[in-house]
Amino acid sequence: MSFGFPAVALPQLNLNIDEASTFASLGAIAMPIGCLLSGPVIDRYGRRTALMLINLPSFMGWLLIASKPHLTRLYVARLLTGLAVGLATTPAAVYSAECLTVHKMSLRGSLTTWSTVALTSGILLVYFTGALLAYTTVAIIASAISLLSLVLISLFIPESPTWLIDQGRFDDAENADKILKIHRKRTASECSQLIPKDSPKEKKEEFFSMETIRKTVQDFREPEAYKPLVIMITFLFFQQFSGLYVMITYMVDIISSAGVEVVNPYLVTVISGVVILIAAISVTFLLPIFGVRKLSMFSCLGVSVSMLTYGMYLSVRSKVPWVSNYPIFGLIPVFAIVLNVWMSGIGFIPIPYSMLGEVFPPHVKGTAGGIASSLSSIFCFIAIKTYPYLFLNLEAGIFYLYGTLALFASLFVIYYLPETRGRTLEEINSSFSSKKKSEYEQH
Repeated sequence: MSFGFPAVALPQLNLNIDEASTFASLGAIAMPIGCLLSGPVIDRYGRRTALMLINLPSFMGWLLIASKPHLTRLYVARLLTGLAVGLATTPAAVYSAECLTVHKMSLRGSLTTWSTVALTSGILLVYFTGALLAYTTVAIIASAISLLSLVLISLFIPESPTWLIDQGRFDDAENADKILKIHRKRTASECSQLIPKDSPKEKKEEFFSMETIRKTVQDFREPEAYKPLVIMITFLFFQQFSGLYVMITYMVDIISSAGVEVVNPYLVTVISGVVILIAAISVTFLLPIFGVRKLSMFSCLGVSVSMLTYGMYLSVRSKVPWVSNYPIFGLIPVFAIVLNVWMSGIGFIPIPYSMLGEVFPPHVKGTAGGIASSLSSIFCFIAIKTYPYLFLNLEAGIFYLYGTLALFASLFVIYYLPETRGRTLEEINSSFSSKKKSEYEQH
């Protein structure tokens, strides 16, 4: 809801271009803080704790927006909701990879994408309610959802058995296994190998110690850690600067800038919200069939076509004025927008985040995921903040740029993105340390 909220709130707020771009992008600038915090939290305090923590700043931020505050308080509220988004980027994917697909590898990729299904559900909800209600009422609904989420997690979600074993809490891990129906049998020797050298208390005390920092740096010198980190950061760079979240954030303004009169802009947002939700759900079924590489490549190419189509329409409309006299031509940018959210929803948006729970070794998973997610958030802030200014100066050119970057993203996927379908987490990790790619990767 945080991502989609500016699209419906900005038309109701009397803001100039600088204030509007700041309001839209502030959520993204707070996300890196949440991303960097989420890694240490899930590693030190547990996956369940991280999932619960998400809801606190979210609840406070939405309540602040609902109180109809002045501009400064609106900015603070956007920072709080952005912090919550940052905290949410890694825990769900890590929890899914560790707890829900232990015996069913074919489902791992599908279930780790369901955090994106939740994200797209929030976008649809905010588009739908924003088309009918005041933005303050939308904020009240969002705050209620945050509170409900906190309650449901505290009641029904057990801690990750993998994390509990790492803490030496074997009885708790066994109970969590029973709740999750994992039914793992561990020998005494296996358990003794997993006992941490330091107690959980000692670990927490060393949270910010120089020794911990040195060990983290040492861990990232290993190819199993730095190779997937570089790949995921690059993939997320292309994701953000291909304009995916720009489209979601400024959708009403983007439709209006195309001079579309045949369809109400808010109706297009609702249609787009339905399409992106259906696309995100379809990934659950498509990913086990096609894998992350083929689906990502197809998605990137589709995004490229949609952005270039929208840019070409703006160019033709500015050079051939009579196009505006025929409302039927207004369906072209609408088609391009719907195609964009569909193509991004089936791969380019969900797959990078789902892979954060798969490609990193367990001992750096939280930290690496936090680093990648935080940089993604910085990229997102830059893209959202600069869009209004770039559109004023480049107009159609900005969409040509987005389309070109999406095309480069498809090439990056072909040559560098690892395939995770049908492979254990150990096999994925070991593939980065091997000088020769496995036959599976090459195909």
